[in-house]
Amino acid sequence: MAQTAEASSTINKNVFQIEIESVYSIQKENSEKMKSWSIPSALFRFGIADGVEFQLNTPIIKEELWENDHLIHSLNKFDDIQIGVSLNLWKQQKTLPEASFMARAILPTDSNFKIDKIGSLISLNLSNKLSEKFLFTYNIGYAVETDNSKSAFYITNLSFEASSKYHFYMETFGDFANKDFNSVNIGTGVGYNFNEKLTLDLSMANGINHSLFYVGGIITYAVNTKKNK
Repeated sequence: MAQTAEASSTINKNVFQIEIESVYSIQKENSEKMKSWSIPSALFRFGIADGVEFQLNTPIIKEELWENDHLIHSLNKFDDIQIGVSLNLWKQQKTLPEASFMARAILPTDSNFKIDKIGSLISLNLSNKLSEKFLFTYNIGYAVETDNSKSAFYITNLSFEASSKYHFYMETFGDFANKDFNSVNIGTGVGYNFNEKLTLDLSMANGINHSLFYVGGIITYAVNTKKNK
């Protein structure tokens, strides 16, 4: 998974951006091992107005459950859809970070769809530009899943623009419920800008307090749907 931190800024008005992501992860617990692939997932973003963007996330997942190195079951699924908006609240002013508020509805895709199964995700996304090359981004949010499970989460990300083509980052992220951390993870990655419209990010991460490892990548493409006259 490339950077999971959500930007504090929104994309410009009339800009359409698509992020195609593929991730391979392995998570172990006792004798069980869960392998998961996103094949791929897509995040669509569109600038509705200055400081306002529409978001649609459509994940496609392949999962395998292994126990004592034996395959127990395997499935391909169209995972829960997320649809929502991100609103830029203000720009950075000295030490005051730039901020945006993101809200998404989580829509179940199984055949037993019910209104009370709709989940939600809200997040306050902040960033401080430390210098011309360093940007510190951090999110804190709360999610209610379609099975009604609830958790808060955090993400911190420090990125470095080595040049107009290359950027690097380090990131920590995790979630917690009832004041207890369920997972803490650390990751790192590198990105390459082919041009102003197309970017490739590659990354890897490990769990700190649990057994998780993943590698992944995102291709980002952005285009202005309304050309200037």
